[in-house]
Amino acid sequence: MRLPDWEERLSDYIRDNTDRAFEYGLHDCILFSCGAVEAVTGEDPAAADRGTYSDVDGAKETLKAWPGKTLLKAVDSVFKRKPVGLAQRGDLVWFKGSVGVCYGGIAMFVGEERLANAAGVLMREGLISIPRAQWEKAWSVG
Repeated sequence: MRLPDWEERLSDYIRDNTDRAFEYGLHDCILFSCGAVEAVTGEDPAAADRGTYSDVDGAKETLKAWPGKTLLKAVDSVFKRKPVGLAQRGDLVWFKGSVGVCYGGIAMFVGEERLANAAGVLMREGLISIPRAQWEKAWSVG
């Protein structure tokens, strides 16, 4: 169930994490997405796993304890899948092996992007947006 003030909570969460760099066990795709679930519902499905791993091997070991033993199967076991076209703000979405958060016509994912400016190309870490047309899967939250 979504909290009465979930929209404000989700907006605050996205804003607070916009420039936060990827970090296994603290701010990776699943922990960012579960943090968004907490903003929407008040419950963090990954609370017990935060800070328990610090590299890709640790992430893989952690996933082995989750239902399905893979990221995709774990998300499928906790959330109900829905057509991508019906995803709403706060729902979870899938793109190229990562889970992110629907934020209207875009989804927010933890990553990096190349930005071009007059001084050249700049790499920016933090949340990146992926348009709905590129999402592969979606799940209902709340």
